[in-house]
Amino acid sequence: MSDPALSISYHVVLDGIIPLGTWTKVEGLTTEYEVEAYREGGVNTYVHQLIGPVKTDRLRLTRPVDSTSPVIMAWLGANMLKVIPSTLGITAMTAEGKAITSWDLMGVVPVKWTGPSLDIMSNAVATETLELIYEEISLIGGLASAAAGLMTGSITASVAF
Repeated sequence: MSDPALSISYHVVLDGIIPLGTWTKVEGLTTEYEVEAYREGGVNTYVHQLIGPVKTDRLRLTRPVDSTSPVIMAWLGANMLKVIPSTLGITAMTAEGKAITSWDLMGVVPVKWTGPSLDIMSNAVATETLELIYEEISLIGGLASAAAGLMTGSITASVAF
């Protein structure tokens, strides 16, 4: 069995139907609650920690340029005319093509694309990077998978809150 940490690729799908190809690097998949400390008068033993809204980082996808690169350009062009938040599915895959886990992002908008350095004297792989913003990571997909596992009696992942 190969080491999954060394052979993972990421398949990305827009709005559940438009394949954006396979990516080699995903950065910024982050969800963090803002926390505000609140001191209550007369209570000297602790400080209340109030949970606020969720913050996310920019998501950066990087890969060698491939045949789905024109789809990225079409999506960017469509968003220049009118920004329409989309959903984005990211699935981590083993080298054998088996899905490891997935994330569904809601309210996704592309904000930056960086193309390859065009230098015929370089031996480097031509890569592109797509930066996105997103509103939230949906838990529905993970919960649906867990529920399906309960019905069949074969849970392969745990969901914790």
